[in-house]
Amino acid sequence: MAEKFIADVHLGKLARLLRLLGFDTFYENNVTINDLLRLSTDQDRIILSRNKLFSKKSNKSFLVTDENPSIQLKQLYDHFHLKDQIHPFSRCIVCNGTLEAVTKEKISVLLEKNTSQYFNEFWQCKHCKRIYWKGTHYENMLKKIQNITGGPV
Repeated sequence: MAEKFIADVHLGKLARLLRLLGFDTFYENNVTINDLLRLSTDQDRIILSRNKLFSKKSNKSFLVTDENPSIQLKQLYDHFHLKDQIHPFSRCIVCNGTLEAVTKEKISVLLEKNTSQYFNEFWQCKHCKRIYWKGTHYENMLKKIQNITGGPV
């Protein structure tokens, strides 16, 4: 079973990267320390923070030491041995919902003309309904994942 995480208020970019790799990562910037501690216990999540306070209050926390989100992700990838738990592009990077394949016909009214014209494969978040496709941004994200994992995904 894949690790589940909570990213504190200072780790929003890391949360997006974890979601990009398919990790269930809770992130909201308006929750208290006590809320995060409770969620960690209730949902069996590892708290990720740059604040040493969490390591004193929870045995399910991890102190992130770098400021660069890509280096932070690499640190987690190595520490938690995440290689076999990665499922890229399976979660919404915005809301953490799961993505499902959808037909172009089902969402065509939501697409820009060029997107509809040049792309045929689409995924939609079950929660926020955001739509994803393999455009130029996809290639950039794929390269980022490969840099972190050290190989193809």
